[in-house]
Formats: sequence, structure tokens, C-alpha cells
Amino acid sequence: MGFNSAIMTYYKSSTTIKKNAESWKQNVAIDATKRRDIPIIETLSSFTRLPRKKDIIGRFHTILETMKDKKERMNMITGELIVLWGKFSFPILAKQTIMSKVVKLIEENDKNRKRKKDLFQVEIENIFDITKADGNWLCQEDKELYKLQIKSQGKIGYVTSTIAPQSSIHPSKRVRKSAPQSEPNAVFVTDVDDASSAKVSSDEVISDKASVSEESENENDKRKRVVRFSTSHAAKLVTTKSLSSNKAAVVCTSLAEDGISIPTPSQSGVWRAVIRSGEGAKPKIKSFLQDEQQFCLHFDGKRIANREYQVVILKSSLRELRLGVLKCESGSSQDIFTPLKSLLNEFDAWKNIKMIVCDTTAVNTGRVNGIVQKLKTEMVTRGFDEPQYIGCQHHILDRILKHVLDFFNPISSTKPTLNYEFVDEVIKQYDVLQQFYKPESEMIIVQNPGWRDDFKFLYELCSSFRFFIETGAYAVIKWRKLPSLHNAIWNSRAIYALISYFLIPKWRISLEIPCTFISNAWQEAWFSNQIFNAEIHHKLMDGISELNCSAAMKCFVTHWNVVTSVVDIPRTNICAERGVKLMEELLLKCKTDKYLNLKFISTNTFD
Repeated sequence: MGFNSAIMTYYKSSTTIKKNAESWKQNVAIDATKRRDIPIIETLSSFTRLPRKKDIIGRFHTILETMKDKKERMNMITGELIVLWGKFSFPILAKQTIMSKVVKLIEENDKNRKRKKDLFQVEIENIFDITKADGNWLCQEDKELYKLQIKSQGKIGYVTSTIAPQSSIHPSKRVRKSAPQSEPNAVFVTDVDDASSAKVSSDEVISDKASVSEESENENDKRKRVVRFSTSHAAKLVTTKSLSSNKAAVVCTSLAEDGISIPTPSQSGVWRAVIRSGEGAKPKIKSFLQDEQQFCLHFDGKRIANREYQVVILKSSLRELRLGVLKCESGSSQDIFTPLKSLLNEFDAWKNIKMIVCDTTAVNTGRVNGIVQKLKTEMVTRGFDEPQYIGCQHHILDRILKHVLDFFNPISSTKPTLNYEFVDEVIKQYDVLQQFYKPESEMIIVQNPGWRDDFKFLYELCSSFRFFIETGAYAVIKWRKLPSLHNAIWNSRAIYALISYFLIPKWRISLEIPCTFISNAWQEAWFSNQIFNAEIHHKLMDGISELNCSAAMKCFVTHWNVVTSVVDIPRTNICAERGVKLMEELLLKCKTDKYLNLKFISTNTFD
């Protein structure tokens, strides 16, 4: 057989490959370091001053022999920089931003490495700065140190983890033995081990590695000092005011700079405090469930970014407990019930559920596979009495009104929006239409100050309609923001119908009967306390009967429960709707939903 050189494969021995690799590493290292006097840097995290750009380049090439992958080297450098900035306690950019700056610097170095003298040679002598200048500074001294470092290119000032003895510190700057009475947990941080603990949150305790002595103290009485920052104020801003942890920290710092005595924890400290607050709320919830046996289960959900979220709340006549947020695979009954079951197991809450109130959607109320039916079956299986189910009266009223408006204003689509022509006209010309409305009389309206803006708007529109029917005069109306179009927003239908009646004259004939119904029997039921009332029940039934709308009457008879409630609370799912709103606000402040559940639980109040 002849020899075919065309298909011959050339193999190198392992010894040759190893030799070539070593030669390559050596050549690269020489090229990278000697050409511009790039230093060999063993680690950046041990620096006591801010690093120069040439230090970053040096570190990148120093670890070449042990870490060939370029991305891994950049990750390591980014991590070391984060640790270093933690030692300084300077606010820092996001990790991805730092990584981008490192990548850009290395790429610029690769482009300019063949030039011996150029502008880049001067540029790499500057500080490699990843400080977030407008971030949360712990104190003014940190700012001054940062300015000195930048101005002197790292030559003036340094940081160290070594604790100076108290005797070497001016008396005015020494840490007091006890904090002021107004802030018992607020003292100064003197020492940290790494970047992750550089900014300390409440209830985190750090003991000094070195003993602290004062001139007046005996050396034999040395003892460890407890160091902590109180984060209770900042954490409360997150849980009650829907601020992000970063903004809460910034607010506290700003107040402190204005002379208000308030602790100024870091963003990470606030974040950790909120998470701890959520974990700490769980045993408190369990203790309430042990003491109180009669609770009503509420749940409601919303699809956000192609993911289904459900909030779960237990409510009694005394308190409201936010159990958590469910992250469901889909909006099906089984995918909601499975995590709901796990949550109730976690809190051992099955024995406490005597009543269920939720929206009357098919997913919830299906006779076979509805969530309510699954809950009832599970309760009986566990040996408990079957809980009472009552449909949310606000949701039922919205369904009734849908049938009424559809009856008098037929629509050609079943989209989940308010698909009426008068709604489209209002949206397109709302600002213009207001200019043509000519009020003729002032009207005194007494509203509940605790109502949301949409409730206030609806009440004012209903009162104005009745005023117009009685007097023939148009009342002064405060035109507020238009509500959401989605039909899940309970009172949107009523608000749009009344707005159209006042602002678009051509729709008054077709809307007069529905608006009369809305402004009388319907609104009386809507603004009631939602405790079953026989008189309101009869008025609502009479109002629906006068419309001759069979669909509305069927909805009313089917869902409006006239049985006495087992738990004496309003028959509305509005607490769950508020929970959904809160969950949305918290989610907007989260980069991910990983800790959304704990943040939601942390909003519980146990007064």
C-alpha cells in the first residue's frame, strides 16, 4: 500500500507542547511587563491605597500563568477590587459596571502595548476609580480621604485594618462607652474583616480583634467592644414607604448631614435588615396563629413579565397577616394550589382557616378543579371542617356592572379590557373634553379620608350625577387621573361610564339608565362596609330587576351569599388587592424576585 502524505496528521509530543506553552507564557509576561514597567501584583485586595490603572494591568498579567481564561482573570480582578473598596468604605459601582471598566482597560492596553511613548502611557498612571460618587457615604471623613486619593493619585492617605489604641486618638474622636439614649444601638464601626462585612447592619455584632484601652482604664480590664449600626429606621422606609434599600440609606444619610440624629447604615446593611425582618416575622405570625383560631384566607394574583404571582393573606377580626408571595409556574388552579398548600404547611395554618374570600373567577370557583374546591378537599382530608366560601362582594359588583353595560352598550370583542366606544373617546380626548364641561354649581361632598383616589373619584362622580338628576345643574368635578383599562380593576367600568356621561353628550341617552343604577343601588353596596346587610341586598336586587338584565340578575343570585359569615370581617378581597399593589411596588425595587417573599412578609405590623 502506498503512503498517502496528503492525509497524514502531524502529532506533537506532550513534552513539546508543554515546552511551547511555557515559552509562550514567558514571552507574554515579558512583553506585558517589561515594555512599560508594568508591576507584578500578587493581589489587589491587600492594597492600602487606591490602585492605578497600571496595577490592574499588572494584576491581569501576573495571574496569567495560573489562570489562562481571560474572563476568569477579569472576574478575579473585579472581586479583589470590590473587597478593596469595602476596606475604604467607599460607595461602589455595580459589579457588572466594574467588570466593563476592567475589560475596557485591558482592551486599550492591548491596542497600545507596541508603542513605547504615547498618551496611554500617561493615562495608566492615573487611579482606576470604581467609586460611586453620588452613592451612600458613611461619613464625611470617607469623602475627604477619597478626594485626597484622587487628587494625589494615591500618594496621600491610606487605609488599614489595624485598630489604633484609644490613647492615640484625640478624646473628641474616641468611641463612647455607651450610645445616646435616643439611639441605643447607634455606635461607630471601627474594624471589619472583609468587604462583605465592611458596612454593618442592625443586630450585626463585630468584636474588635484588638483590645481597646483608655488612659483611665486598667490594662487588665480590657474587653471586647460591641459595634453595631441601627437599621430599624432605614428598614422601615423600605417596608412601609416602598423605597429601595439604596434610597432608604441615602435618605438616612441626607437627614444625618442636615443635623438630625439618625443612624446611617449602608445600602447592604438596610437590605440585610429587611431580609432579617422577614425571617423574624415568621415566628411571630405562627404565634398569632397559635393564639387565634378564626381566620379568613384571602388570595389574589397578577401576571408580571410572563410570571404568575399570588399574594396570600390571613385576616381575622383583630389583625391581618401577610403570609407571603407565591411564584407560580402558570395561572392554572393546580399551579397556584401547589405552592399555596406548601405555604399553609409552613405556617401550620390549616386549622385556623374557617372562611375563604376571593374573586369569583373560574380558576378560583370551579366546581371540580377550582382552587377553593381543592382547599376544601384538603381541609377535610386533614380532619378539619370544610371552610365557608364567600365571593368577594366588590368583585361581584364589578361582574354585575359588566353585564349591565354590555346589555345597554353591546361590544364586539371579549378582550380583557373595557372595550366600549365611549371609553376609547374618553381616552383620546380626555384633556380636551374637560374644557367643554361647564360646571354651574358647587356641591358639598363628604368622603372617607382613608379612601384611595379612584374610590374618591367614583364617589364624587356618583354624587355629581345624582345632583344633576335632582337639580338639572352640572356640579364642579375634580377630574382625576383615568383608571386602568383592565377589567380586574374593579371600579374602572363605573368611572368611565360616568365620565362619558358628563363629557360626551351623544352617549347620555344610552348611558343614563346604567349611570342611574351605578349612582344609586350599586354605589350604595359598593361603598358599604361589605358586611352582609339585608337592606342593601334587597335594594341591589330591586335595582337589577328594574334593568331587565337577566345576565346581571343571574350573576347576583349565583354569587351574592346571604349566609352569616363565620368570621366577622368585610366580605371583600380588597386586602389581597392591596397586597398585590404592595407586591408590585416591592418587585420594582428588586433586581430579581429571589427575596420578594421575605420583603413582603417584612411589611407585617404586629401592633
